[in-house]
Amino acid sequence: MDERHFSRAETRDPASACATSECTRMLLRCPTMNDTRCILFDTLFGTNSAPIVLIDPASDGAIVDANRKALEFYGYSREEFRELHVYDINTLGRSVLPVMREISSWSGGHYPQRFRHRLADGTVRDVQVYAGPVDLIDRKLLLCVIQDITQVIEAEQFNRLLLESVNIGVCGIDGGGMFTFVNPEAVRAFGFLHESEVIKLGIHRFLGEADRPLDGEAHRVLEAVATGTAVQGLECMMRREDGTPFPVRLVASPIRVGDQVKGAVISFTDLTREREREDEVADLMNAIPGAVFQAVMKPGKHFEITYFNGAAKSFLGLADGDDPTSAAVLSPLLTRSGWVDLLRSLRRSAGRLQAWEREFPIKGADEGRWLLGRASTRRQPNGDVVFNGVLLDITDRKLLEARLEDAALTDPLTGLRNRRHFEIALKEAEKRQAAASSPYSLMVIDIDHFKQLNDRHGHDAGDDVLRRVADTLRLRSRQSDCVARWGGEEFALLLPGTALGLASALANDIRGAVAEAGLSVDGLSVSIGVGEAAQGEDAGDFFRRIDAALYRAKANGRNRVELA
Repeated sequence: MDERHFSRAETRDPASACATSECTRMLLRCPTMNDTRCILFDTLFGTNSAPIVLIDPASDGAIVDANRKALEFYGYSREEFRELHVYDINTLGRSVLPVMREISSWSGGHYPQRFRHRLADGTVRDVQVYAGPVDLIDRKLLLCVIQDITQVIEAEQFNRLLLESVNIGVCGIDGGGMFTFVNPEAVRAFGFLHESEVIKLGIHRFLGEADRPLDGEAHRVLEAVATGTAVQGLECMMRREDGTPFPVRLVASPIRVGDQVKGAVISFTDLTREREREDEVADLMNAIPGAVFQAVMKPGKHFEITYFNGAAKSFLGLADGDDPTSAAVLSPLLTRSGWVDLLRSLRRSAGRLQAWEREFPIKGADEGRWLLGRASTRRQPNGDVVFNGVLLDITDRKLLEARLEDAALTDPLTGLRNRRHFEIALKEAEKRQAAASSPYSLMVIDIDHFKQLNDRHGHDAGDDVLRRVADTLRLRSRQSDCVARWGGEEFALLLPGTALGLASALANDIRGAVAEAGLSVDGLSVSIGVGEAAQGEDAGDFFRRIDAALYRAKANGRNRVELA
């Protein structure tokens, strides 16, 4: 439909001013075209807080332009960067070109891909690229929003190592002192070869007999279970399976379920071999950008959070006195439906004994945040499934995704929804009609003599008229309606739950409002086609019927409404 409203003269293609054949073949290197594109690119993306790169898939992945943040990130000047190709910054080299061409053929938004990019100084960074096709100055280009995820990947790798407790011994005990889990380092420290040899035993075996505590220190460890009192930095002696004593610095943290202590998590460092590494582990623990947790899924599908690390309160926005494992404390963080969905995903992972991963929003004092939860699963001999995992804050990523999705569905000039969003809304209206016999109407609005207005007063005046007509439509539409710029000087208004009579009256009101507003020194009017969808009518056929009514309105003298 756009083609019938725009001639080549109307589009004012800057490249049409160039005369040489060489310039025609290299439109993106044409000074006239380049200046126009630079202005447009800077206007749209120059102030964005994320690095943004524009690539031409048709020119072997040539880098067309980049915003200031991208230049700062990669370390190039603008002139230097625009001399490169995408394979110059991607460690995949030319192997990335087929991937880039595949992405450029997608429709429906920007999709995240992970790559490794090389900066000007030779540094390699892990990046997530949100890439999607855009039409800019008659060229189909690839818009890439870059997110540096090097630290996130490093944190994920560390969290995995932390859960496996590579450097320190970690074990969990229940209320009777029996092991619930032991990590490989603890297995080695106790003198065994495999976890299965230890898990059936109790902590008493390695702290000394209960009736003969070693200088009274063994009882200090069990206090975490007996009284719920945490033991921090206790230096004591433990015993290996063969009876050999070894000094450790030990921490015991009670595992609380509501007001009850169900066990403890014990971590210890063998001071005979790893004293120097203890401070490094503590530093890394404090640097984790998230919250480490442990939870248990009982055979009856009852889920309990049994442990959170010390950073969890601050991470989740809880008060100092709150217990992060308490259901009452955690309950307000999610809606009821949010908890239902979250628990369903946890039960599914427990049933299949698969790793758990889920993104979910939580409520907070401000606008809330998005978290990414990841955990490994392990079935205990009693049938319980234990989750050992971490929560990461991905709010910035989700906000970026939301902005990109909204930008992909919005007309930048008028602020209305664009053609792609309108087509989606039209299909949804068709589905609602089929499911519930819900009526809906549609009108297509076209500005009369818009080309002459542009030619006489310039594109700035034309853009101002488009924005003011858009405001008129916006003021006369409901929140449930979908008003969009269909293309050029043409708009579309979808009216769910609306019959023809009301839609026709609204169309005449819009026509009159535009005519009376004096939006142009020469006067301005619109022609409108309007109609109600027949039961079972295909959405595409319905739109073409309304479009035909619009043409009749223009053929019958303009500044009028025609019913389809």
